[in-house]
Parts: sequence; structure tokens; C-alpha cells
Amino acid sequence: MQKRRTVLAGGAAAVATLVGLGVGGGASGQAPGLVGEWTGVLQVGSAQLRLRLVIGADGSAALYSIDQGNEAIPASAAALSPTTASLRFAGVNARYEGALENGALVGTFTQGGAIPLRFERGEAGLTAPRIAQALTAQGLGQLLTRSRAPAIAAAARGAEGRSLDLAVGVRQRGAEAAVTTGDLWHVGSITKSMTATLVAKLVEEGLLSWDAPLSQMLEGVAMREEYRAVTLRHLLSHRSGLTGNIPIHRLLAYPREEADARANRVVYAAEALSVAPEGPAGVHFEYSNSGYVIAGAIIENVAGQAWEAVIQERLFAPLGITSAGFGAPGTPGAVDQPSGHARGMGRLSAYLVGSPVTDNPAVLGPAGRAHMSLADLLLFAGAHRDRSAYLRPESWAMLHTPPFGGDYAMGLIVRADGVLWHNGSNTLWYAELLIDAPRRLVAAAAANSGAVDEAAPAVGEALMGAAAAVG
Repeated sequence: MQKRRTVLAGGAAAVATLVGLGVGGGASGQAPGLVGEWTGVLQVGSAQLRLRLVIGADGSAALYSIDQGNEAIPASAAALSPTTASLRFAGVNARYEGALENGALVGTFTQGGAIPLRFERGEAGLTAPRIAQALTAQGLGQLLTRSRAPAIAAAARGAEGRSLDLAVGVRQRGAEAAVTTGDLWHVGSITKSMTATLVAKLVEEGLLSWDAPLSQMLEGVAMREEYRAVTLRHLLSHRSGLTGNIPIHRLLAYPREEADARANRVVYAAEALSVAPEGPAGVHFEYSNSGYVIAGAIIENVAGQAWEAVIQERLFAPLGITSAGFGAPGTPGAVDQPSGHARGMGRLSAYLVGSPVTDNPAVLGPAGRAHMSLADLLLFAGAHRDRSAYLRPESWAMLHTPPFGGDYAMGLIVRADGVLWHNGSNTLWYAELLIDAPRRLVAAAAANSGAVDEAAPAVGEALMGAAAAVG
């Protein structure tokens, strides 16, 4: 029997976190074959970032994100030869490994996950923005083939009642049960935007404050001095300085499923707050699941209930969301919902609900364990698009504005055109969410495959095609 691989916490795509932060240090070595200016496009799902890489004759290197301010991100370390480049960008916690192939610099950009990235000399690598075509059932079927996932689904809602709901494929590889438009999909780190929205509601109710320090909100929990003044603004925008996760051997010690994870979330918070920060709060961006676990523990402290119960009662129910749950969807022993899949031994294998590994440990709930139908996910997105009466206008503005610069607000990425976006994966699923207030539309797409290199491009194209169909 195939050995099941470890399922780890998924995060936002690298394009979410590549911001123009200058860092100290420099590169060394000379690489005449690489000297000059290169351009390329970083593609994760529906998100694209145009990049410029400049390599100097003195061995220095700098990266520019054209769509995120175009400020220099100097390489903090580099190993360059006439045909290869190994670059580290400590300021954005990323690296690039590439080699010359037929005149192009071909390699991998790693920031949370590994993404293929090809640079061409001069401006040749700057492709024109894609023009999305309206998604059809036939088109989604073609994307399913490209994704190699068992199933893919997309949905969108636009102005004047325009809507789209499509799903193709099977719930489980090797089974005959077809997916439906009402099926439930694991949304991974899109859950973060839900936790942030819940925090805003509790702030309005007077139970929480955006500016209260951690030392006050988690009184009695030991923490390093650097974290004592950290606030919810820092936690929810990934500017707390916290590492992404606690060490993996400790993370995997927590139960995968737990009826009430409150006690363990406090333990997790203490562990995370005992680790030296990656950088100063408010300045350093570090995509952190730990920050959202701590936010969940704070919510539980003031509400007197598990985060799962609080978010059901105070967010999902008021918005009319009825399908939401936590962990892998479905009934053990049945094929009544899509199953998550991961690649192993060259093929995708299903991780069946009820088996030992179907999601991240329960403590990570506030960071990425929600599931729901795409229709219900769009109810949540629609509240953000419309800035509904669920929250006051100033609360919506808070959620949609990066509090410390960059493009990451409160669980949502703000694109240059003002559109809000996020993705999520627990390595068994992949999903994307789009909130386009200027065009009065919302869209979502998902696949039950964690092979992001194949699933993400197809899901991203399905997302944009769904948006085009109702826009």
C-alpha cells in the first residue's frame, strides 16, 4: 500500500507576499553570461506578477515587482556563474534558482511554495495580460483535463442577477460519483479572511480591540518581549514577525481532529510566541499560519467558545451560510462529497474522509480548515463586495486596507486594480476567491487536488473565466 505523505499547512501563493521591501547585504561573484536585465511573469493560479531581475557585473542582483511598486528588492545572498543563478531575497523570504537554457534563465521561485519562473532578456519576458474568455461547461472540462485533478468547479455572481455554477469530474479518483454544483470544497487559507471578518465583528461588539497588545489579550501566556506589543492588526496582516508555523515535529504532535481545540490553541500560541521573530513587527512581512492560530485563541478567550462555534454563530449564520464545516468534507465510508488528493509515486491518490490524514491539525482551524459550497463561499465574498450591513463601513475599510503597506490587508490580498483575492491549499485541495467590487462581481473556483503545479493554473483560469461570464 502506498505510504501516505504528511499533509502540511498550505499558505497564500508567493505572488501574495512579494512586496517591494529593501534589504541589506549584497551578492558576490561574477557571471558575465547573466549580467544585464531580465524580465518574467510569476504565475500562480489566476494571479500574475511581472518581474524584473537585474544582475550587475559586480555580482550584485536585485528583483523588482513591477505590479507592486517596482521598488528594488536587493539579493541578500547570491551564487552566480556564467550559466546559473542562486539568489536569496531575505526581505521577502524568497529564493530563485535558475540556469541558462537557449538564451532564457529558467528556474524556480520559492516563497512558501515552489513556482516555475522563466526570465527572458530585456522586455521579452513581459507578456501581455490575459483576456479571460467566458467559462462554459465545455471549457471547464478542458481545464479539468489540464489540471489532472479528479474534479474542478467554478461559480460566480454578477450584477443584475447574473450567475454561473459549473462542476465537472468525479468526487474521488477511481469512483464513479460525479461532483455537483452543490458539493463542498476545502478552501484552505481563504479561511483567514473569514477569521479576520469575525475579528472585525467582535471589535464592533466591544469584545476585542484592534490596538490591544498581545500581553493583554493573552494574559498569562508566556511570550518573548518582542511580541508583547503586537496587535490584531499585526497578526491578521502577517506583520507580527512570527514564523510561518511552529517546528514541523511539534505541529504534527497536535491531533488531526479534535472536538474542542481551545486548550491546544493556547499551547500552540505559547510555542509560537517562544520562537524568535523573523523580523520587527509592523515592518517585516512573514506569511504566518501561527498568527491566525493566535488570533483564534484570542477570539476563544473573549467569546468563551471554540473558534468553530463562534464563527458559525457570528459569521456564517448571519450571512446565510449553511454548508460550512471544518476539515475534510463528507461522511466516513461514503463518497458523498469530493475527497482531497495528493500526488505520490507519480500519480494522484485520494485521502478519504475518516482516514488518519485528511487535513492539517485541528489547532490550525482559524488559519485554514474551513469547507463549504462555492455558492456559500460567494455569499461570504458578496458581503465584502457590497460592504453589507453585517459590518460598519469603517470595519470593511479596515479589512480591505493593508495596515502597514504592501498588498496584504486582513486575510485578503489587494491587487493593483483594487480587486481582492486569496487562494488556499492544505496540499490536498486548491481554491481561489475573487472579490471585484468595481465590476460588482465575485467568483470562486476549486479542485480536489493538492498538486498545485497542475491544479493552480487550471483553477485560476476557471476563476477568471467564471468572472468573465458574469461581468
